[in-house]
Amino acid sequence: MTNVTLLNCRPNGSESRHDLHIADGRIHAVVDSDNNAHPGVDNGQTIDVGGQIVLPSFIDGHCHADKSLWGEPWSRRDSVEVSMNQMFEDTLRQWEEITTPVAIRAGAFMRQCVANGSTFIRTFADVDPAIGLDGLHGTMAAREELADAADIQIVAFPQLGLLRRPGNEDLLEQALQAGADGIGGLDPAGVDGDAGRVLDIVFGLAGKYQATVDFHMHEDGELGLWLMKQIAQRTIAFGMQGRVTLCDVFSLAYLDADATRRAGEVLAEAGVAVAVGVHGLLPVPDVLTLHATGVRMCLGSDSSRSQWSPWGDGDMLSRATFLAYKSYFRRDADLEFTLDMIHTLGRETFGRPENRLRVGDPADLVVLPGDALGEIVVCPPRDRLVLKAGNVVAREGRVVV
Repeated sequence: MTNVTLLNCRPNGSESRHDLHIADGRIHAVVDSDNNAHPGVDNGQTIDVGGQIVLPSFIDGHCHADKSLWGEPWSRRDSVEVSMNQMFEDTLRQWEEITTPVAIRAGAFMRQCVANGSTFIRTFADVDPAIGLDGLHGTMAAREELADAADIQIVAFPQLGLLRRPGNEDLLEQALQAGADGIGGLDPAGVDGDAGRVLDIVFGLAGKYQATVDFHMHEDGELGLWLMKQIAQRTIAFGMQGRVTLCDVFSLAYLDADATRRAGEVLAEAGVAVAVGVHGLLPVPDVLTLHATGVRMCLGSDSSRSQWSPWGDGDMLSRATFLAYKSYFRRDADLEFTLDMIHTLGRETFGRPENRLRVGDPADLVVLPGDALGEIVVCPPRDRLVLKAGNVVAREGRVVV
């Protein structure tokens, strides 16, 4: 494992410059740049970053690498309706029309994620009778190719519903047997129409295989809040605190501060995390209040350049920008909080090793230009250097391993 020294860094946007000495994949020493004392790291590479900001590398807590058309010719989208049924139709059409193997498309997208600074990626892989486990196997192949650049978790996901697509229950179990890290469900009430049965199946399989659980929850209003409570109760009953995540959770986006606090208390008590969705048509939850109640949270790139949507580029810093903009964050402290969501809080969400750029922390880093943390949220710089376990894995927008 390569030893590296990053000279003239500004860790976490500090005003003063420091040198980060890295050995055996971890931060070995942090010294003032004008201090000539040698920290004991020999035979290593030296990189002078010239006063750039150094942050912990990013966490992408919710993406769909198997559905991404990254690297493919531009796909024209003509559907007008924005609905679950239209999404189902677009997904089926993509499965039928796109011939490039999932491993190539998913790999291209996740390389883009790494180039943008993410070294932990949690991606969903579709399972369905129409495609079997092809999406899972392709994503697993891409994960193996990127093993030196990122830690990748794969959630087997019934994108078109579980109960409404006979055979998906068996496919979810087969996916866990094949090596999926977790399983999920889509709108147990709104799409499948029988939330109790869906929760029985998903929690039952997760308990059997000691897997994680994720539900994409687009149900809004009282139905969404009721479903959230049902999932929280199941999480406690199955002893799965810390292993259940909810993505999107549209019902949280319309609550005032008091209602958000009450909902947050339910999630925090059950140890259920939220991967906050940032969608063009919808408001975002009050993330500051949710955090204050103890809810574990992260952001995700979600669907990126699929047949359903042209939006998304696998850049978690841009996702922080969208969240800050839609929340109308003006204060630097609030802008900086969105950065926390894509690294420190994201690590807490998925039980990753803590990384605050201290001695002993993992040397999973992203280096980027800017005067202040708030500035890079408002205007994300494109030029980034990315390290995984102390090794340079991406520079100038390209993965180099």
